[in-house]
Amino acid sequence: MRKYFLIFMTVQLLFLTSCWDSNEIEDLGMIMGIGLDYNDSEEDIFSMTNQYVVPNNIQGTQTGSASGTPYQNLTLNGNNFFQIIRENSLETDRPPNYTHLKSMVLSERLLEEEPLKQLISFFLRDHEFRRTVAIFISKEAPADILEVEPTKEMFPGVQLKELTQNHDRSLYVLDTLKFGEVSKKITEGASFVIPEVGINKGRLRLLGAGIVSNKNEHVVGWLTPEEIGGLKWITDEVNGGLVAIEEKNAKEDQAVLEIMKANTNLEPVIKDGKLSMKLTVNSSLRLAEDWEIKRDVFQEGWEQELKTAGENKVKKDIEHVISVAQEQGLDFLEFGTWVSIKQPTYWKQHEKEWDEIFSNLPVIIDVNFTITGYGTQDIN
Repeated sequence: MRKYFLIFMTVQLLFLTSCWDSNEIEDLGMIMGIGLDYNDSEEDIFSMTNQYVVPNNIQGTQTGSASGTPYQNLTLNGNNFFQIIRENSLETDRPPNYTHLKSMVLSERLLEEEPLKQLISFFLRDHEFRRTVAIFISKEAPADILEVEPTKEMFPGVQLKELTQNHDRSLYVLDTLKFGEVSKKITEGASFVIPEVGINKGRLRLLGAGIVSNKNEHVVGWLTPEEIGGLKWITDEVNGGLVAIEEKNAKEDQAVLEIMKANTNLEPVIKDGKLSMKLTVNSSLRLAEDWEIKRDVFQEGWEQELKTAGENKVKKDIEHVISVAQEQGLDFLEFGTWVSIKQPTYWKQHEKEWDEIFSNLPVIIDVNFTITGYGTQDIN
């Protein structure tokens, strides 16, 4: 038995080949960020920037030091992206590897001229390209975006993705839009928004969002950061943030409410064959900052004026974003999704004419605030 056991163990060793296909990090062309843009040359249509990791400049690696930049951006031009990637071989001995890619930036000009589905089709087929990659749009050149020196992270491509991590602390920040979600939206034939990034005083900054039309998959409009707040209330994506209220007496006498909890319910209502949408917001907030020193928070009913003012402000923000969407006839508010779920019979009958119906859809908005407490305030 011992003889057979030794033979068995010897045979098993043949299958324990360990990392036979491993590659040293210094030999990999790891890409952290990609920028896609138009090229002004008549010969080549597209421009592609790859942000390479430079292992030798990373402190802590076997051969690394802190004397150099840990990344290098390589921008090349071509008539298609596969051609551009192959062109990298002419300037570096490390072919690009996208398994660690964090973010992709698309230029405004590119998305105004080329359908988004066409732009990403190559990357959808690439086995190295992860569906968790964050997608952004910029009115500035993506090559310039990827050149901005990061303040917190080691690579601009990583810091770019991390910008959306505060979506639960600010009304003006959208959650990360992942590559897989973009593919899903396009497949469903839905309009949606892409977070916009720009450069502010030498630093990367979120600036709002670009609106992608389901009709042609081009960027056809923009949302400001304030309009992002209204959009998040509509789509039930508010997990935190602030509601700033200017008092009627003077702008200096303002109050700030911190959002503790929020919930939005969308209910399609059919009456006499006509569709309308009832949008109900319920939110719990606390008084975080108060510049009205005469307000007595120990007096019963002190919060009623703030409650009403806060509700009116949020309702106004919601109405504004709905008007933007309806003027363009683009349902990036996801109303159609709720109609298909809660009124499936109506949806099947009117799906093909939804854009027209959405543009004239009556929306009843009800905002309900509950102020649960107060912070410190200036008391004479």
